[in-house]
Amino acid sequence: MDGPHRSCRLLLLLCLFPPPGIPGPPPPLEEPQEPPLPPSSPADPTAHLLRDHPSAPVRPYSLSLSPEDYRYAPKPRHLRPGRLRRLLGPAFDPFWMATEEPRGRNGSILQGSPESMSRDLAEGAGRYHRKLWREAEALELPLGLAGALARQLRQWLVERATCRLTSAWVDLGPVFWPRWVRHTTCETGPPGCSWPPGMACRPAQLTRIKLLAWHCWTSPHPGPTNCTWRQIPYPVVAACKCSCR
Repeated sequence: MDGPHRSCRLLLLLCLFPPPGIPGPPPPLEEPQEPPLPPSSPADPTAHLLRDHPSAPVRPYSLSLSPEDYRYAPKPRHLRPGRLRRLLGPAFDPFWMATEEPRGRNGSILQGSPESMSRDLAEGAGRYHRKLWREAEALELPLGLAGALARQLRQWLVERATCRLTSAWVDLGPVFWPRWVRHTTCETGPPGCSWPPGMACRPAQLTRIKLLAWHCWTSPHPGPTNCTWRQIPYPVVAACKCSCR
């Protein structure tokens, strides 16, 4: 009876103990430094994104989308598309953002996998898939399990441990431009991604797109509130992996 239990323990090694010496994905590129910013108002929920060195990493999709949390909103004269497009410049990415509600949202869920629509996401997914195959090839299987059967077992392990992205369009509201942004998340399912079950697909790599945020501040001396559009980094999930935590 020891054989089946030993096999299960060996299969779990693929996700729990990857072979040493296999490099992971390259670290994300550092964001370029922004020019000095005007003073931030504590009431502005985006203020922490405007700092040159945030005190803690920003979690994806952690900004509040409640209109009550934003004291000031841009007026129609501040929403001219041509000017906003110039302010955002080359950071405008039609894959991640849209100035109008995308057609065929179907309840916000997008058709097709994000990896099939983005070269960068496809490269990230391919990098993790190749890493899984290297780990599967290095896994020591029970004696007598070789040839086509071993290949099928390794392929099953890789497919089970492969974590895919899903995405939906989210309306960020009038204080962001573009206000429609693609939110990517890791697919989840009852079986999990490991054998025996217990692990789950979790974000493994983030990328930061740039958006415009309506930023307001008050001068030290009594006076009117000043507002302007500022670029902010907006983290989104770029790749997922099978993980315990």
